[in-house]
Amino acid sequence: MSVCTDMEIFCIKVQPLLVVLLLMVSAVTSEDSYTLKEISIKAAGRKPVRIFTAEELKKYDASDKNEAILMGIKGVVFDVTEGKTFYDKESPYNILVGKDSTRAVAKMSLEPSDMTHDISGLPPATLKALDDVFEGTYMAKYPVVGYMDYLLEEKPYLFKSVSYTHVEL
Repeated sequence: MSVCTDMEIFCIKVQPLLVVLLLMVSAVTSEDSYTLKEISIKAAGRKPVRIFTAEELKKYDASDKNEAILMGIKGVVFDVTEGKTFYDKESPYNILVGKDSTRAVAKMSLEPSDMTHDISGLPPATLKALDDVFEGTYMAKYPVVGYMDYLLEEKPYLFKSVSYTHVEL
């Protein structure tokens, strides 16, 4: 017959509680913050990457059937013309094109007030969803045709190894 000391009883009873508490704190902490994945700027061969202003991107909103349909997410401009059943003028997601719609994509929203690249105030789970859709849908499915000027202004270090040019209208 063994006799437990007070310290052994404390360790046996408290240790599992500490493990549970640590797991709970870890789960809460990981949900309280999320850092968006950094994008990488890639030039197609020696061709300079194109830089779009918000005004320039408006031209590619599917109004002109002879123009590509373009959409910005996280400062990356995609040619979504191949998905015109979704993005064409009379299609459900047309509100997203011709602009950087990062906030709308993150929130999965079609509200006009969400049609912006401003993601301030979004919760971590929404930011993670943005990264997932950005990589799993847009980077995987649509060609990158350029980058937004605000990305060049906010993160010039991303462009240090490529040449770039502004879009001519």
